[in-house]
Amino acid sequence: MNPVLWQIGPVTVYSYGFFLAAGFAAGTYLTAKTAQRCGIAADFVWDLALVVCAAALLGARIGFVLLEWPYYRLHPQEILRVAEGGLSFHGGLILAVVVGVWFCRRRRYNPWQMADIVAPAVPLGTAIARIGCLLNGCCYGYVTDLPIGLPAALGDPRPRHATQIYAAILNLALFVYLQRKREHRRFPGYLGLLYLILYSVLRIVVEIFRESRVLFGSIKVAQAFSLLVIIGAGLTIHLVEIRRRAKGTFSD
Repeated sequence: MNPVLWQIGPVTVYSYGFFLAAGFAAGTYLTAKTAQRCGIAADFVWDLALVVCAAALLGARIGFVLLEWPYYRLHPQEILRVAEGGLSFHGGLILAVVVGVWFCRRRRYNPWQMADIVAPAVPLGTAIARIGCLLNGCCYGYVTDLPIGLPAALGDPRPRHATQIYAAILNLALFVYLQRKREHRRFPGYLGLLYLILYSVLRIVVEIFRESRVLFGSIKVAQAFSLLVIIGAGLTIHLVEIRRRAKGTFSD
């Protein structure tokens, strides 16, 4: 674990913030290249990325603070220390989607088309960001006796499931899969919806090994939210397919 990547005089570069920024840059670069092939200006993509990034960071921090409110209620001075870690992916996702759709419509771009373009880049950026989680010592798993266990935090030598690595590997696999599915979209927005479903499935799996807040019984908060996303995205795909078949039948 190495929370501080570099210390240059009074400037501290945190591992978490560095890899979060690296993931954002890599994902945006890939999105811009793909968008250009679709006739969309790269300048728009970078504008969209900056707006969505700000929204995602805000939503992710708000979500994390709400989940950990008993702690932050007693330590309000730490709420704004984002570079040191503490973001909720689902909180960031909600606000990023809302703001992203609004920005696309304002600039007269189809948000469904942009969702397909962005979809493969998100797991790539997430995989890179998870390296920051590993070095920061956050998002760790349960204590394990398996040889793959790693120490998670300073002062705690017990080996734990390296759920940050699990998540990084699964996100890289998802990135490769979505890249290959790019030419086989059923309709505009399909790739974006497919990403939501598959990411939520892998998140449910990772949460089995991760030490995180429980909603009830053995169900984690992230698992419950992921299940809602799967249902919502799955129903959307199903309804769109029904409409497409109905239009095809009517046309015949």
